[in-house]
Amino acid sequence: MVLKIVKYPDAILRKKGQPVEKISKDVFKLVDDMIETMITEEGLALAANQVGSLYRIFVINATPREDTPKPVVFMNPEILNQEGTAVEEEGCLSFPGLYLRIKRADKIRVRAKNLYNENLIYETDGILARAIQHETDHLNGILFIDHVDKTEEEVKKYLDNLHPSKINK
Repeated sequence: MVLKIVKYPDAILRKKGQPVEKISKDVFKLVDDMIETMITEEGLALAANQVGSLYRIFVINATPREDTPKPVVFMNPEILNQEGTAVEEEGCLSFPGLYLRIKRADKIRVRAKNLYNENLIYETDGILARAIQHETDHLNGILFIDHVDKTEEEVKKYLDNLHPSKINK
């Protein structure tokens, strides 16, 4: 089932996710729905709080430049190390139409669990490293707009056009 994407300034986007302690049928269903939603919305990745859940889960398409997506599930992710830096453009399904140049590590190593409670160590660089950092931030209540100066004209204009009374400027 395609889930509704939570849009900024919804408060759940600022909440820290809770670790998955037990992999239940509900967790499997959530992950299946997140994968379907990510593919339908043509996203590179999707964090659980972007669909209204506070589990520490995100899904990512590990083959972003290919026709057939290869979804990978990260539960309770922890970035172990980061190398290098790169400034590249990012978007976010919770901020439709907003693209910002964000500085992130170029290469990362992350540890997580998969849906079968197996340890996963993932080393990657480039766009996948960027996406993993972006989604891990989501699980910690950090948004990509937090990585730029909020006075930057594009961000300010975008935020002002949302719900000015709800936004803390």
